[in-house]
Amino acid sequence: MAMDEVERRLREAYDKDFHFEDGHVLGSMCSKPEDIAVKYQALFAEANLGNRGLYPGTAELEEELIADISGLMHLKGGWGQVVGGGTEANITAMWIARNLSGKKKILAPESAHFSMKKAADLLGMELLEVRLDDDYRMDVDDLRRRIDKDTAVIMAVAGSTELGAVDPIKEVGEIADDVFFHVDAAFGGMVLPFLEELEMWSEEWDFRVESVDSISTDMHKMGMATVPSGILLLRNREYVNLISVESPYLTSKRNIGLAGTRPSGAVAGAYAVIKTLGREGYRKIVRSCMENTRYLVEKMGEIGLEPVIKPVMNVAAFRTDRAEEIRREMDRLGWKISTLRNPKAIRIIAMPYVTKEVINDFTEALSDALKSL
Repeated sequence: MAMDEVERRLREAYDKDFHFEDGHVLGSMCSKPEDIAVKYQALFAEANLGNRGLYPGTAELEEELIADISGLMHLKGGWGQVVGGGTEANITAMWIARNLSGKKKILAPESAHFSMKKAADLLGMELLEVRLDDDYRMDVDDLRRRIDKDTAVIMAVAGSTELGAVDPIKEVGEIADDVFFHVDAAFGGMVLPFLEELEMWSEEWDFRVESVDSISTDMHKMGMATVPSGILLLRNREYVNLISVESPYLTSKRNIGLAGTRPSGAVAGAYAVIKTLGREGYRKIVRSCMENTRYLVEKMGEIGLEPVIKPVMNVAAFRTDRAEEIRREMDRLGWKISTLRNPKAIRIIAMPYVTKEVINDFTEALSDALKSL
């Protein structure tokens, strides 16, 4: 194909997509990355930390990035790696837990991300769902009843996909004892530290809880980096030996984790954005998102829709028996929202591109849609 034809086809495809900057995507936990992240991901497009010895500079950036995220989550020492998002991080954590214990039971809340089903299937493990309490957090009493000598791992959520709820990590940690304990903070990892600094929320949820063995988070969500930019942190760096294999034809003797080739431009992109925004930059983003979340709850209340729970972070779901009907109608009008099945609700995420003006336009369109349904 001629170059102008290639470019025409690419632009045509791009224009068919929905874009965060348009303000009509209200159901995604990903965000429009900062320009600096895009710029430096492109510069490092050929980097592959799967063959680490060829990219010592990129490896240094990853080490600094992991140190910064570790500091946010109160991890000293330990080990970390940039991975292809929360799914890879969760699967890797389950892989470690299985190989460490030789056991196969996973205990996870009903609110756990669907990646846990993938992990159980791939690893030949058994996923047992722990009930949720009235606040849609893991029910500690039910967890206590279910844990037994065959339990390989307990998984808890710090920022559930559906409601942004945070499991009682400290209480779960007291039960975990000598069982591997993984916290999925794919969304909450780049929100909760700044909510704490802003004194808008406070619980021990990270490596301050001594029994937490691993935490996953995604920089491509509230971290404002490029897709995908996941991170897995481990308290005990010796555990990586459980998931490494010999790689004699590469520049390092062993390859760690699921991926052989590790597209590492994301390392540079995430490094660029976290260094330029800094803690103050993230605090401003989180504060703004929470202000807009409160505004969203207020505006939705004006049209008769109330939240399932008071939002912990910038995720809000609103009860309605007509959730799917509403979603289809709003989709027809060009608004992308998501729904919950239990309880029936529509779900909105006030990402940084969701401004008060966007909320006004959305709630006006939703109000009209409700009258016509």
